[in-house]
Parts: sequence; structure tokens; C-alpha cells
Amino acid sequence: MSPVKRNVLFLLAVAVLVGVAVFFIVPPAEKTNLGLDLQGGLAVMLEAKDNARAPRTSEGMDQAVSIINDRVNRLGVTEPEIQRQGEWKISVQLPGIENQEDALEIIGKTAVLEFYDTNQFGTAYATEAEALAAAGVASSNELPAGTRLVLWPAEQSGAAADAWYVVDTEPQIAGSDLSGASVGFDQNNQAKVDLEFSAAGAAKFAEVTGRIAQTAQITGTDQLLAITLDGRVESAPRVLEAIEGGNAEITGSFSVDEAKKLALVLKTGALPIELQVVDQRAIGATLGKESLRQALWAGFIGLILVGVFMVAYYRLLGLVADVALFVYGVLLWGVLNAIGATLTLPGIAGIILTLGMAVDANVIIFARVKEEVAQGKTLRTAVDTGFRKAFTAILDANVTTVLTAVVLFFTAAGGIRGFALTLGIGVVLSMFTAVVVTRSLLVVLGGLPAFNNMTLLGLRAGTAEKSA
Repeated sequence: MSPVKRNVLFLLAVAVLVGVAVFFIVPPAEKTNLGLDLQGGLAVMLEAKDNARAPRTSEGMDQAVSIINDRVNRLGVTEPEIQRQGEWKISVQLPGIENQEDALEIIGKTAVLEFYDTNQFGTAYATEAEALAAAGVASSNELPAGTRLVLWPAEQSGAAADAWYVVDTEPQIAGSDLSGASVGFDQNNQAKVDLEFSAAGAAKFAEVTGRIAQTAQITGTDQLLAITLDGRVESAPRVLEAIEGGNAEITGSFSVDEAKKLALVLKTGALPIELQVVDQRAIGATLGKESLRQALWAGFIGLILVGVFMVAYYRLLGLVADVALFVYGVLLWGVLNAIGATLTLPGIAGIILTLGMAVDANVIIFARVKEEVAQGKTLRTAVDTGFRKAFTAILDANVTTVLTAVVLFFTAAGGIRGFALTLGIGVVLSMFTAVVVTRSLLVVLGGLPAFNNMTLLGLRAGTAEKSA
């Protein structure tokens, strides 16, 4: 097969790849995913606090990441980024989130659900400080393991004031005994949270409520089962008989949204560690769109300047390079959409950087071609020799850049990973288009009269070689 026919096949294969890339770019394909800095949203840094009640561990951090990820997915956030940052921090980025306050409340809520026989509560104190002082500690973080500070608000108890308790016994039932939670409505059409226990939890719940009901019959007094969430009594129903079937409910002055949020965090499970917000950034959609507009304009202007320079300096060779550059842009956009990559401002910076690197490969090739033509060789021979001599330098430069991008991707986080991803993919595609597309076009077009005019090619011929 002649070199021209072989390179025509190469160009046909490239055309097929461009068609596939266009499929992932134009509707009805998925649109490009934009990061937090381009479409607005919420960025939160959570830090695990070490205390006797919930000591922080590496396993607990991994479990917390999994639980937060589950909660965020249930919120319907597209392309969230949740990962550990260092040893005891978790980075949460929620692009496009509208109700940021609700999202923040949900992702960081500990959601420790416990059921207590109110006889376990012991002495009531008027303030949190009095309860802690009675326990001999200065803060709730200093309470011994197995001890919890519980608030029973006046609106839940019906008392004249809030009451604080230090519960120093294990709860009768814990949130780990649940298998599900959902929103319901009581007979007054007030929102409530329906709880469903696992098989083991249902048996335990029946046993506990049966024991409380028996105490009520013996003493002739109301016996309550206090349902606490994160140390606050949410509901305290009277227990008149054993409750079979593994179902319970939390009632109170809930709005529908509050009940939904509570059901969500209960379904995803309690966080095994205590997390505290140490940094919070909210980026408005307007600011994100402005950043995107500026980034796109920067890329567009850079592309136009590079294209004009190539044509002005290299003439027809520069025009061929611009065609290869266009192919590179389409392939890169298609690949990023196909793999579902999230585009950020650093990612766009990586793309713009690879635009220059793509042209840089062509510059090296054309410099070699000019050297060969200056020695009197025809364009087709000069192209073959020039590409062969330039390939090693291009490969070495691109391999080292790709290795750097790989290291950045696996060791960095956030926007730096986006930069590394677009840089790595962009370098590989730029080398492909510079070596394959540019070379094939020059070989195929080399027989045209215009491509044998040294002036139109921006070259100065030496002694013409008579055979190609």
C-alpha cells in the first residue's frame, strides 16, 4: 500500500473518532459537567473532633465519607466531590446546590438516635452547665464513654422550662437497630417520621415496650419512652402495651421539610464520629457563570492567536497545524464528556496549556522539515525525515508531562485534580493530533501544486531533489 493511501486511511479513522466525539458533545448527549467554581454551589470542610463519646479513627472517617456520600446522593446533587483531606478532615463540594443551608445541616448531622426509658434520666437540671457540673466535667466532650447529655425541651415535655439530664446508662435501643425511615402524617395531618426496625431491632423494641408497659400497670403511673436525636428528646410517647411489628414513630412540631431531612439522615445511618465545620464557602451561580464566561473567552482568544500565528509564520503548514488543532479540541471535549469529567477553572487552565503544547509539537516538526527542505529535499521526503527526527523529542517531552499529571491526579485534591486530568488527557491527544493528523495531512496534500510552492509553505528551498 502506498504512503498516500495508508495516510488516507489514517485520516478516515480520525474522522470516525471526531464523529464519535461530536456525538458526546451535541444534544441529546450529556452536557459538560461544570464544577463548583463554574456553576456555583457549596464547599465545606469538616473536621473530626476527638472525644471520649466518639473517638475518631481512620475506619470511622472512611465510614463517615460513605454516609455523607449517601446523604448527598439522596439530595440529588449532580457530580458531588466528597473525599478525605489529610488525616481528620473531609472535603465536601456540592456544585449547583440551591438550598445550601439545608444541605449543610444534613451532611454534618451526627444523627445519633437513641431510645431511653425516662426512668434512666435521673435528676433534671435547669441548664446545661449545671448538668455538666453535677457530672464533674466542664464540657460535653469530656463526658465519659457511655454517658450522654440529654435536653428535653419544654415544647416536647409540656413542662414550664427546658430540662437537662446526664444519662449514664446505655440506651434501650439505638439507631443501628433501624432498617428504614420515612415521612408520614398523623391524625391531625401533622408531619411525622415513621421508623422501621430490623428483625433483631423489632424483637428488642417489643421486649422494651412490653417491660415499660408492665411497669406502668404495676405502678399505675405513665411510663414514657424518650426518643432522642443527637442528645435532644424529639418525642416521648406513653407506652401502654408491648409494640409488635417493628414500627415506631417520631412526632412533634415538624414541618414536612424537617421531617424529610430527619428521615433522610436516619435512613443513611448515624455518623460514627463527631464532625465540625471548619471552613465553608458558598459560590453564587452568577459568580460561577461569570468565571465560566471569562475562562471561555480566555481559551477562545488564546486559540485564535495561536491559529493566526501559525498561519502567519508557517503559511500552509500553519494552516494544516490549525486543522489538527481543531481536531484536537473536538476530541478533547468529546473525551471529557464521555468519561463524565467535571470541568473546573483549573481544568480549563490545563486545556489552554495543552493548546500551546499541541502547537509546540508542530513547531518542532516544522523546524525539522525546514532543515530538510533547506538541504534540497522535496516536501514529502522532508516531512518523512522531519517527523522521524522530531518524534523522539516530542515523545520525551510529553511522557514527562503525562507522568507529572498522573502524580498530581493521585496525590492532589479538588481543582488540582481537575487540572491534572485535563492536562494528562490533553497532552496525549495533542501528541496524537500533531504526529498522526498533521503528518497524514501533509503526506496526502504533498502532491498538490500549492504544497510544493516553498513560498506558500513559508520555507526556503535549497537544491531541489529530483526524486521524492
